[in-house]
Amino acid sequence: MDSPLPRLRRALVATAPLLTSLVLVLVASMPLYIGHVGAVMPPLGVAAVFYWSVYRPDLMTYGAAFAVGLVADIVSGAPLGASALAVLAVRRLVLAQRRFLIGKPFHVLWSGFALSALCASTVSWCAASLYLVHAIDPLPLAARTVVSIVLFPAVAWLLARCQVMLPMPRAAVLQRG
Repeated sequence: MDSPLPRLRRALVATAPLLTSLVLVLVASMPLYIGHVGAVMPPLGVAAVFYWSVYRPDLMTYGAAFAVGLVADIVSGAPLGASALAVLAVRRLVLAQRRFLIGKPFHVLWSGFALSALCASTVSWCAASLYLVHAIDPLPLAARTVVSIVLFPAVAWLLARCQVMLPMPRAAVLQRG
């Protein structure tokens, strides 16, 4: 019979990517005030889903990514499903390119995130424009994307510190994604 402590540890390990991603979404809901641009809330949830999909796809599932996007939509006031669709697209894109990203220097990972963030912004913009039945102004979304790309090294460093505490997955689990 399994004692409660190892079960609790396994549960925490399994939910660590989701919890850290949700914390970043909540932190990002506090706007940064940038000069003439005004209030910018960078989509740090996209950065978290990107990072965890590269390094621990066994723990950042499509359901977890969808939940991160849905919470991001709720706290930011975006049309429901716009960010969720964007992070699902990011997760799918990362899984397709994971072999290229894993084990490479940080600048390769950062470039991959920049492309993924642009993809997520485009998907989010399209979804929000379709939902609102008119094209929304892309400038605030572009500012959010640039800020998230600039902040990615700090987010990656923080998530890497969290990842160190997680046990390594079995190789067969990582291949499934």
